[in-house]
Amino acid sequence: MRKLCLIGSSVLLLASLALGQKDEDVIRKLDAEWSAAAQNKDVEKSVSVYADDGSMLPNHGSIATGKAQIREVWTHLLSLPGVKVSFVPTKIDVAKSKDMAYDVGTYELTMNDAQGNPSTEIGKYVVVWKKQPDKQWKVVADIFNPDK
Repeated sequence: MRKLCLIGSSVLLLASLALGQKDEDVIRKLDAEWSAAAQNKDVEKSVSVYADDGSMLPNHGSIATGKAQIREVWTHLLSLPGVKVSFVPTKIDVAKSKDMAYDVGTYELTMNDAQGNPSTEIGKYVVVWKKQPDKQWKVVADIFNPDK
């Protein structure tokens, strides 16, 4: 009987780990789609990953809260001459409660300098995800800054 309980506990543990992995995979996919949207200069798709009350904390900028303000930041960023942006998570951690997660990653942002020459900034970021009532993961906080 004890052996059966241990096997049952192992199955439950593996199932719960698999669910956490599933959430991590979902977030990883959302991150990839978000990065692709930014690379394609798709403002609306870039903004769609945020929760309605989400916040963006850009380097050298004011906090943008809510989709309207976040849209303004993305619109400005993606309209800069020569802009190219990409990012990739290096770590994703989902809370045991399965309703919050964060990812840490790196980004590359290229834009033209004052003379029109491409200038590349490499940096890091932290994004906090929250599972919404409809079970979709949305960004509630997005902060990034350059390495230098």
